[in-house]
Formats: sequence, C-alpha cells, structure tokens
Amino acid sequence: MYKIVFYITLFAGLLPLLFLFLKKKAYDKNHPAIPLLWLTAIGTLYEFIGSGLLKINTLYWFQLYPFLSFIALYYFFFKLLKHDYKNLFRVLFILFISVYLVSFYFFSEENKFITTALNRIPITIFVFTFIALWFKNLFEKMEEQNLWQNDNFYFITGLIIYYSSTLFLFIASNFIYNSNLYFFDFWIVNIIASLILRILLSIGVWKMKQD
Repeated sequence: MYKIVFYITLFAGLLPLLFLFLKKKAYDKNHPAIPLLWLTAIGTLYEFIGSGLLKINTLYWFQLYPFLSFIALYYFFFKLLKHDYKNLFRVLFILFISVYLVSFYFFSEENKFITTALNRIPITIFVFTFIALWFKNLFEKMEEQNLWQNDNFYFITGLIIYYSSTLFLFIASNFIYNSNLYFFDFWIVNIIASLILRILLSIGVWKMKQD
C-alpha cells in the first residue's frame, strides 16, 4: 500500500508541468507559480531516477531541496503580492538564510533529518505569513467574485494543507527515525500531503488564464 501511494504521488508530481505544456499559450508566461511547478517536476524526476533507480545518497538532496523550495516560494509570493511588503520579505529571507547556514553545522548522514527540520521551520513561517497577507488583501479589496475560478486559490490551498500537515512530522522526524517506531508509518503523512499538494497544483494550472 505504501509503495502504491508513493508511486501515485511521484506521477502526480509531473502533472502540473504536463498540464502547463498542454495549455500552451493559454496561460500567463510570467505567472508566479511557474518556478514552483518546475521544481515539483524536477524533484519528482530526481526522486524516481536519482534516489530510486540510481540509489544516489539522499543527503545532498535533503540539504539542497529546502533552498530551492524557498527560492521558488519567495518568487511565488513576491510576484503574487505585487512586490508589496518588501521589508518583511527581506527579514524572512535573512531568517531563512541564517537558519540554512546554521543547518550545515549538522550536515551529516546521521543528522539529515535535523537539518531538514531546521530548514522547514523558517520556510513554514514564510509561507503562512504571506498566505495570511494574501487573504488579507483579497478580503480588503473584495475584487474576487469566485475563488473557485482563481488559480492562485488552489496553489495557496495546497500550500496550506501541505505545510500545516507536515511541520510536526519534520520536526519530530529525527526522533521517530532513531526510535523503535516504524518510520514509514509516519512518513506516509508527508506522502499523502504531497499528493494533495500536487493535485491542487494541477487544478491551479488548469484554471490558469492568459494574461
């Protein structure tokens, strides 16, 4: 069952970019979510080919992926909020970079879940800060009549579900991995949350309109 869900989730990681190609000219080429969609597809291919087929050590990917995720999310929210809140963006950028540099102190095979947890915390703070501001702006301006037709609403919802579902898991992952608990019984939470995120990213892409 675990492997079935895992491979379904892997396949789902390619769908957002596939849908983007299928839409061709029917979307805004400068859409804030484009780097996030590419990163999702690249991450999926790396997990399948690099980690799955070639059995490459996941240590470096565990350290690199949070940095790439933050950059993609930074671009997404910076463009989405139309370059507002520049000072707050700078502060949270410095926070992430500071924590990311500190995480290299723990960089080792034995501590890879510690570094992942450390990096996940500022990313989650960043995501929920700007999600709150996006909703604040949305309700203040009252310009959106139907959120179900808003592509960004699906991207935002996917991020809410994923980061709220997995924060505690990542924080506790090192303890779970080194305890007598069966790690994959807990890691399935991350896989299911990733699947939901990828489905919502796909729906968001399908809802995209040309600028």
